[in-house]
Amino acid sequence: MPAVLRSDTIAAAATPFGMSGIAVIRVSGPEALAVARRIFRPSNRPCDWKSHHLYHGDIVCADGETVLDEILIAFMRKPRSFTGEDVVEISCHGNPVIIQSILDQLQKLGCRLAGPGEFSQRAFLNNRFDLSQAEALASMIGAQSEKAYAVGLAQLKGSLSKEIETIRGLVIEALALMEASIDFAEDTAEAELVQIPPQINQAMERMQRLLTSYRFARAYSEGVHVVITGKPNVGKSSLLNALAGKKKAIVTDIPGTTRDLIADTIHIGGIPVHLTDTAGIREPQNVIEQEGIALVWKKLAEADIVIIMLDVSKPLTEEDKITIDKNTSEKIIVAVNKIDLPRSWETKSIANLFPPHTKFLEISAKSGSGLEELKRTILDLSVDGETESTSGAILTNLRHKHAVEQSLKNIQNAKESVTAGLSAEFIAFDLREALDHLDEITGKKINDEILDRIFSSFCIGK
Repeated sequence: MPAVLRSDTIAAAATPFGMSGIAVIRVSGPEALAVARRIFRPSNRPCDWKSHHLYHGDIVCADGETVLDEILIAFMRKPRSFTGEDVVEISCHGNPVIIQSILDQLQKLGCRLAGPGEFSQRAFLNNRFDLSQAEALASMIGAQSEKAYAVGLAQLKGSLSKEIETIRGLVIEALALMEASIDFAEDTAEAELVQIPPQINQAMERMQRLLTSYRFARAYSEGVHVVITGKPNVGKSSLLNALAGKKKAIVTDIPGTTRDLIADTIHIGGIPVHLTDTAGIREPQNVIEQEGIALVWKKLAEADIVIIMLDVSKPLTEEDKITIDKNTSEKIIVAVNKIDLPRSWETKSIANLFPPHTKFLEISAKSGSGLEELKRTILDLSVDGETESTSGAILTNLRHKHAVEQSLKNIQNAKESVTAGLSAEFIAFDLREALDHLDEITGKKINDEILDRIFSSFCIGK
């Protein structure tokens, strides 16, 4: 069961601390209006505190005399507020001293400082939106691209919730037939059982589409990590600079110039691509190089995509082979660099050194040749060749993915049970389990620990 809704009044800054033109402080709870009456002095006539109206005046200390700031204040009467409770929002000047002073006065008047995500948690517990919509709100705030924001907005508007409800409806229909066959075993015709597979299949198809969407939606929401590796002086830093469109890494003819990780983020097709330039793979010459190369192997193990750079103007060396042999990524791009120089070998001659799924591209980091194709390849690998409208039902959350996977597994078990002619009790059990996992997504069935963990990842004031 969801956590019990607390009945106290909470307050927090809804905008980040720091210098800004304005800041917003939010107060929510049963005493929100009473507190506002004590801390606000209207500039002209007495304030009638109409809901969803702005009022101008001063914010004062609890003593009613000392003015803290000139503000605008709004009162939103429950349930027509973000949290579903009485809410007061104070728009003050964005100075941390002022913000803290106002929060101090609110505490003196009985307000408790809100924890991370507590406003959103109260909104969820007051049925202002379901849990997937609350998580979408957090995703929108942290979105790293326009497409990620669009996906989050669609989910906030209920795209995922509606799809989950559609799937639930199919499962419930199948479950109803099973329950009927259990309750009225003697009266239920055997032929009625054949009505279950179509509903199960429809639910499974919709779940498979959701799981497929996760692969590219994750790329839009979190970005992909691309690590550039290779021996010294193959052009790794030059490639990073060329892709980033600016000088991020020092480029020299001296081997081992890059000793630490150098990172930058670019956007390709709306996807944040986190590029990392690494130290050249070779026998370390000193302790510093040794540490740098150790970082390389760690970063390569974490990468979504690995770009192995080779210098086509020079014969392959043992260092090249070490780089090739130690890479275990499922998504590898071999960037055959320096094609503007005389060749020492042909790209097709090295194909047998790599797994069958490896992508080979010929580029010149110096001239820019082949870089657009490289970007397209990164994009294609990021989304596994899939494309999808950002307005449809899409999975972006790992928790949701796991819940759908578990629900799908239960439905597959139910389908197999039907095919095997097992008792309806077995089928009904799996279908109920499938429903429970779907309800975890929207928060209809979720324990307090998971709920607290979800909202604790939100920012304070949201």
